Amino acid sequence: MGFISVYTFKYTIIRLILCSLIGIELLVACNPKGEDRRVLVIHSFEEAYSAYPDFNKMISGQFKKAHINADIKTLYLDCHTYEEQAELDWMYLQLDSLGDWIPEVILVNEDQATYSLLKCGHRLVKETPVVFAGVNYPNWNLIKQFTNVTGFYDAPDYITNIKFIERFFQRKPRVMLLQEETYLDRQIKADLRKQLSTTKIKIYESNIGEPEPPRRTLKQKMEFRAGLDSTVVTIKSFHDTSVGSAGIIWNLGRYVNNSHYLQTKRDYITVNVGNFSYNSSFSAINEAVGYGENLIGGYFTPLHVQVEDEVGAAIQILKGKHPSDMSIQESKKTYVVDWKALRNDNLDVSLLPSDCEILNQPFYERYKALSLWVGSILLMTVVALFAWLIYIYRRETRRKKNALHELKNEKESLALAISGGNIYVWKRVDEYFVIEDAFWKSMGLLPHKFTTEGFLEILSPEHRRTFLKNEYKLHYAGTRMAKYQCNFDGKGYQWWEFRYSITEDAKGELSLLGMMLNIQEVKDREQELIEARELAEKAELKQSFLANMSHEIRTPLNAIVGFSNILAADEALTEEERCDYIDSINRNSDLLLNLVNDILELSRIESGFMTFELVACGVNQIIDENFDTYKVLVPEQLGFLKETLDNDVVVYVDKNRLAQVIGNFVNNAIKFTKSGYIKLGSAYDLDTRQVSIYVEDTGKGIPKEEHQMIFNRFYKQDEFTQGTGLGLSISKVIIDKLGGRIDLYSEPGKGSRFTVILSAMQ
Repeated sequence: MGFISVYTFKYTIIRLILCSLIGIELLVACNPKGEDRRVLVIHSFEEAYSAYPDFNKMISGQFKKAHINADIKTLYLDCHTYEEQAELDWMYLQLDSLGDWIPEVILVNEDQATYSLLKCGHRLVKETPVVFAGVNYPNWNLIKQFTNVTGFYDAPDYITNIKFIERFFQRKPRVMLLQEETYLDRQIKADLRKQLSTTKIKIYESNIGEPEPPRRTLKQKMEFRAGLDSTVVTIKSFHDTSVGSAGIIWNLGRYVNNSHYLQTKRDYITVNVGNFSYNSSFSAINEAVGYGENLIGGYFTPLHVQVEDEVGAAIQILKGKHPSDMSIQESKKTYVVDWKALRNDNLDVSLLPSDCEILNQPFYERYKALSLWVGSILLMTVVALFAWLIYIYRRETRRKKNALHELKNEKESLALAISGGNIYVWKRVDEYFVIEDAFWKSMGLLPHKFTTEGFLEILSPEHRRTFLKNEYKLHYAGTRMAKYQCNFDGKGYQWWEFRYSITEDAKGELSLLGMMLNIQEVKDREQELIEARELAEKAELKQSFLANMSHEIRTPLNAIVGFSNILAADEALTEEERCDYIDSINRNSDLLLNLVNDILELSRIESGFMTFELVACGVNQIIDENFDTYKVLVPEQLGFLKETLDNDVVVYVDKNRLAQVIGNFVNNAIKFTKSGYIKLGSAYDLDTRQVSIYVEDTGKGIPKEEHQMIFNRFYKQDEFTQGTGLGLSISKVIIDKLGGRIDLYSEPGKGSRFTVILSAMQ
């Protein structure tokens, strides 16, 4: 239930900010775990009373705000239903029904429930701290009998409430009260007389059904009817039960029509009096104000203040404070009105006191300045948005006009380009390929259309499978391009490029539209460029080959000629020097001979004149034979290892050519390995049915960027190492001819592994 004072917008915002800051401080300071406490709440009226849901929610909210996890049980006395003794018996029975659930504190509200609780005589009343609130006329003699009872009372201020009514109507009003002969009614009547005794307000008393008080003088009757001299208070008493509710309503309608009803209690007689009163009705107590009984309001303790007071006292008790240390206090009053009732009776809001609390006030009424400000901003936003939309619309209109103009120009340009570029439009209609008439006219043929089978007939045989594969994709949206050799006129195949787009409409149907371009001249130029490039590459290779060969041959020849001249010219050489020179001549002669042999062999392989004698050989046999051949050549400081297959596998190779490749790998390993080992081995992959024959060493290794370069002709990783630089190039060509490949794994400083991979025989 929300309450907001009719302050200016400025002070409202300040209050909200302060409340937020206080809430944050409490959240930081409190114990997040909280406590579990048992709280009994007792109300005077029926459970269906419309204020109780908010009432109970406020009580629970106050405990949560204090971070106390309250286990709350609620009892409803329904005081309208019972006589006094029946009420006491009901209260005793309800307390007894709690059983093992013993409350730590009892919160009791309004006069009836407070009296019945303290009077019922149950042991819990004396053993449990009790906090009462919303009591208008406390029974002090009864309360004094308990040291465990404290609370808050709301003594009605009849004078202020009557002046509140006068404030609205700017005249001396007639005020009517409804009373019975109960203890509470007697208290109300006595208090009313006492308060009004010091004023000029006149009191008249009569019973329901009596139009005017008996035994009055004519002057008194005239004053009563006119109400001009002073405010008049009429107390209507209900004694005759035979009148019934219909009679009460009839009589009240008659009298309320001439005066304003002021509610001083809530019971079965006064419920909903405000709803059938002709004039505005007010209340000196907080019961029912703001809850559909059409009571304008009055001067009393608001419900939220009542709850804050009683729960605040209960929290102190739960924290250890005894009720006897807490004095019974009168709760704070203020002016409270119900916005809905105020509007129903068309009363002027400007007549309200500045500190008045307004219930059920709409947001836009509470914050008129804010609403006006927000509304103005929204209006300006809508206007700005509308203006922006107009601007966007006009801009888009201009863009569309420009785009249409550009599209028209492009269409004309495209038409001119197509007319002179052998470009034609084609489409697919149903199951037929349809080409525009201009194409057939250029070919000198009559227009006709193709089925899929008919189109296959004009395609070159090597393109028919590709066409069928692409034809299947015509059932899916997208943009595609294909090139085919076609023979449309029977004069030979020409290259055509087909570009087409497949789109899907809202019904899910596909449409195909494309263009076809004669690219025969482009293909002819491509072929000429390919042939020119191949000729250039051959010339470059030949030139590079001759340059490398001349360089490689010059080196050993220079050594042979140089040492031969020294031997012939210098007779003073010692025998040892002559032997060294002769050895150098022999080594360079062998190197020159090997170089010439490698060049001739490479030439024979590439020219296709080298023959390969393929036979079925066991892999283990190949490993064993090559291991025996090279074990005498491996230096003593190196280990020469062998690894064969557990189950031999057969490969179809030229044994001599494969041995030549293995020899190149082993010789290179010997050159570049100073310590460690060289391993000749094999492995078999059952999944791929491939055999690996490898030479592994622990030499200097090869950088990754040189892994492809070492297979080039005349490439040498170390220029100071003896060799032609053709061994790996020849090995690669041989293995390619055998249908295998060479893999290389190498890390600088760790070694290398050259592997020949061949397919095993089935």
